[in-house]
Amino acid sequence: MDMNYKNNEDTAPLSPEDIKAIGEIEIGPSKHEIFLNNHYKKLIVGGLALVAVASAAICYATYVQQRDEDAGAAMVSAMKVTAPGNVATPDAYDATQLATVVSDYAPTPSAPTAELMEGLSLLSAEGDKQQSGISRLEQLAANASDTLIASRARAALAAHYMRNGEAEKSAAEWNNLIRLPQNPYTALAYLSLGDLAKQKGDVEGARSYYKQIATACPNSPLARQGAAELRLMLLGVDAPKQETPAPKPQTPDATPFNPFGAPTAAPASGAGFSFPSTSTMPASGN
Repeated sequence: MDMNYKNNEDTAPLSPEDIKAIGEIEIGPSKHEIFLNNHYKKLIVGGLALVAVASAAICYATYVQQRDEDAGAAMVSAMKVTAPGNVATPDAYDATQLATVVSDYAPTPSAPTAELMEGLSLLSAEGDKQQSGISRLEQLAANASDTLIASRARAALAAHYMRNGEAEKSAAEWNNLIRLPQNPYTALAYLSLGDLAKQKGDVEGARSYYKQIATACPNSPLARQGAAELRLMLLGVDAPKQETPAPKPQTPDATPFNPFGAPTAAPASGAGFSFPSTSTMPASGN
């Protein structure tokens, strides 16, 4: 059977009534056209808002980057850094400029470091400034979220007390330091605690601290350089005492009879010289 066969009714031309009915069918806009017509103003405003937000984000990121760079430059200047690796000692830092970095660039990563450097600078001073440095470092050590800054503050305080003979305060700071997560100063803390124990005569306590350098900080420079082993070898060995040297013999002053100042007895009067007698001297005119 031929499926393409169409009867006369299928191919018959449309009547005028049919054409009129088709023309009266309303063909409306599509759904997306309706949506655009209803919301085009909102879409324009939203697009402009996105552009504004993106522009603001770019501007803010640029501002933050520039601010961080300015803070870093100000801190480097205050620390008297003239070349990479050429850093002045804390006593040469500009504490006033470091304080400015802390106050003017508080949100930047440089601010906590500048505060630490300011504390170290004040600690190297004397009198009230030194006490201000101690207070600043104690505050940093207690509140700093950065382990490196907290450990550096603890180490500076402990070393300061150790130099001044305040063994108990020094030991307290070193013990606080080793309670922090391991950091570049952990091995130094164990070494210093061992030295303090040895000074008190606690040989076994010193031995325990020295051994912990190798077990707790095997990759530290102090462990690799054998500092702990050397300390262990010297336990029980008294430090050499300085002897007062014997007085040096004094050399007499030079004299006509002793021209080089040699320690010899002076000759008796007339000794060493021969004067002719008047009886043996030839007569005048002979």
